[in-house]
Amino acid sequence: QGFSTVTGSKATGFVCMSESGESRCDTIIIVATMMPSADICRRAHVARDARFENRFVAAVLTTGVFCRPTCPARTPRPENVRYLATPAAALEQGYRPCRRCRPLSASTIPEWTLGCDTVLRALRLIDEGYLIDRNSSDLAAALGLGVRHLSRLFVEELGATPAALARTRRLLLAKRLLDETTLNMTEVAMSAGYGGLRRFNEEFRRVFGSPPSTLRGNRQATVKRSKRDTDKRADNGIVLRLALREPYNDGWVLPFLKLRAIPCLESVSANTYRRRLTSGEEVAAERVAGALRISLPAAAIGETANILARMRRLFDLTADPAAIDSHLATELRLAPLVRAAPGIRVPGAWDAFEGAVRAVLGQQVSVQRATVLAQRLCERFGDGAFPSAAVLADAEVAALGMPGSRGRAISAIARRVAACGDAWLRDPDALRQAFAQIHGLGPWTTEYAAMRVGGDTDAFPDSDWGVWKVLGVKGAAARRWAEPCRPWRAYATMQLWHSRSNSP
Repeated sequence: QGFSTVTGSKATGFVCMSESGESRCDTIIIVATMMPSADICRRAHVARDARFENRFVAAVLTTGVFCRPTCPARTPRPENVRYLATPAAALEQGYRPCRRCRPLSASTIPEWTLGCDTVLRALRLIDEGYLIDRNSSDLAAALGLGVRHLSRLFVEELGATPAALARTRRLLLAKRLLDETTLNMTEVAMSAGYGGLRRFNEEFRRVFGSPPSTLRGNRQATVKRSKRDTDKRADNGIVLRLALREPYNDGWVLPFLKLRAIPCLESVSANTYRRRLTSGEEVAAERVAGALRISLPAAAIGETANILARMRRLFDLTADPAAIDSHLATELRLAPLVRAAPGIRVPGAWDAFEGAVRAVLGQQVSVQRATVLAQRLCERFGDGAFPSAAVLADAEVAALGMPGSRGRAISAIARRVAACGDAWLRDPDALRQAFAQIHGLGPWTTEYAAMRVGGDTDAFPDSDWGVWKVLGVKGAAARRWAEPCRPWRAYATMQLWHSRSNSP
């Protein structure tokens, strides 16, 4: 009848479903990494199963084209198809993207499908533009690895090297800017991270067989629609859309962010999140059908890749809600919660250092109190912006109105970021190890930071008051309850918090 996705900590399975919807667990096929087996890919490709979007691409030997699993074109003969993990792998092997299904425009890879934590951490850095002005050796050094070992991990997991993944993502952003904005060619090239027109033109000719100007001319209707959107903005900024997987529970995410918004930096309305940038300009994310509509001011166009990555992280756009909800619904207490509120996400942090500091500010106080402290922090040490690590490294943070040990803990985090950068904050294991060495940080703070800053889908604050109130247990008993929810205990936590916020 179809496939249902189940997971373990490092594996993915597909359970054959009967017509009644009951699973036959004796037919689980385990796949160790993101890439399913060739047989599963073939069956999903023939069925045009949308649940396998971003899990693989189908490269056709006879045409030299690669497609999404859901491409409406006639399915090629099996012997003429090769299944590859990513569009980057297909591009590296000389295949061209299909002009009908546009595989380069697909959503980002669901992070839970990645079997290697190192690859996941590296992909997050690549998303933020790490390789725009650095090379693969720098990326490997930031992760504490040799460049050959990192490349080997990427090829095993995604079929392409870090540099190839970065080129593909840069190409995708440039293509979107061509299709959805009226920026001139130089602006598109610079905004996408090419550094110049020559490399920009060469890349487009190699992949699409045409210069960028020709491709834009072929999509005049899209450009006109984008121009209407752009012309609504007085500052001549741009408007882009970030696709999201439905269901998406914005009724949880936006109120969650609103309750925690720092007034001098953020504001949240019924369907829009706004953030003030360091330049003083404002970027906005508006929830629309099937997407987030991102409005960037003209002064921030050069930071497009970084801002889009921050928005994906903040709104948890890489999650696969169908897989998560179906798994959590197997737990008796969560089943009615999932049915009542499908598509719950784990909101991330706009900035890793800011998120870590705010986690400490929220230790053993209410959300409202933590937000007040964050506002005071910005006013006293950041002149209305969030203060830098260098500023907080030696600041008397406790003077804002908190225990001295908590203020010193914030300074300790700041000193580490000032000395080593913030990449360790996005690595849940490194974050936990560092927090364990800082006096004044408890397990709740560590797990909360791992969940929202480190992006750990399996983080679980077992001592949280809200979790305790819903479950009636905490500590070891709460961990035993949450064990079947792995690897999505963070989403189970959000479901519990949501039920608490909506309880009488």
